[in-house]
Amino acid sequence: MALDVPLDVPLHEHTDTTGDDISHRLLNAAAELFAEKGYEQAGVAEIARRAGVTTGAIYSRYTGKAQLILDAVEHHMPDEINRLLRSTSDQRSPTVILAELGEHLLDDLHEGTGLFLEAIVASRRDPELSERLQKQIDEEEQQLADLISAAKTAGLLDPELDDLAVVRFAHAIGFGMLLTRTMGLDLPAPEDWTKLINRFISSLSPQSNHQN
Repeated sequence: MALDVPLDVPLHEHTDTTGDDISHRLLNAAAELFAEKGYEQAGVAEIARRAGVTTGAIYSRYTGKAQLILDAVEHHMPDEINRLLRSTSDQRSPTVILAELGEHLLDDLHEGTGLFLEAIVASRRDPELSERLQKQIDEEEQQLADLISAAKTAGLLDPELDDLAVVRFAHAIGFGMLLTRTMGLDLPAPEDWTKLINRFISSLSPQSNHQN
């Protein structure tokens, strides 16, 4: 499955100051090849050739293609959403953070989007990739569940709401918007989307439940 991943931005611009140069080259080469040929057709030897290293350099850092594609996804994803999910020092209320996460669903598509969709499709036929992808999603769900739990403790979300139900609903919106963006469907104006997100989160408050 070939991907429509924008590669017009030089790959070196995505390199940060963490990790070693070989790992960056491998992840960038893997992203290029997965985009061109899809996960199943991309070969480890070709990834190594494009990165200018031996296959031994790959296997000394990664267990195989499954770990490579998921690390490439994370390498090419913007840091803002991960920061919001993982921050333990953010002094804003959990519902404000949840609202900001919702607002980021209108951000421009990035290289990691195509890689993530490729990983989802390929995981249906690759047990190792499926297991690794599930573990990664489970970790993100736990971070989201922690935000929801904190919002309940702070009296901002109705404690009668089931955590898993809220997490699944949030994921349904997130994945749905991802597909909407990938298909090129029309999007609402940012201010209209923000108003809807804030209205929805407010409707989950204990006060809103008592009013109903």
